[in-house]
Amino acid sequence: MFEAQKVSVNEIRAWREQIENGDLSDAGEMYQQLAKRGYHYAKWAYGVASADTITGNGALEFMQAVAKEHHHILTDDETNKIRCAG
Repeated sequence: MFEAQKVSVNEIRAWREQIENGDLSDAGEMYQQLAKRGYHYAKWAYGVASADTITGNGALEFMQAVAKEHHHILTDDETNKIRCAG
């Protein structure tokens, strides 16, 4: 079985700083790096962050539906904060 490559604390800190100072594409880049290293869940997270995959869009639609069931309409800003946090 393939084992994922380790990620250093410094790499995680650098990615976090990049995301905090950037935009959603930075989160997407981080997920792509993790996926290349064998963290396959990151492909799903990339789809949510980028909103350009079938599974990512499905997850975002599900999130909106659950919020609506709880009588809350998510604003674009709220949705983007969730997407960026991944």
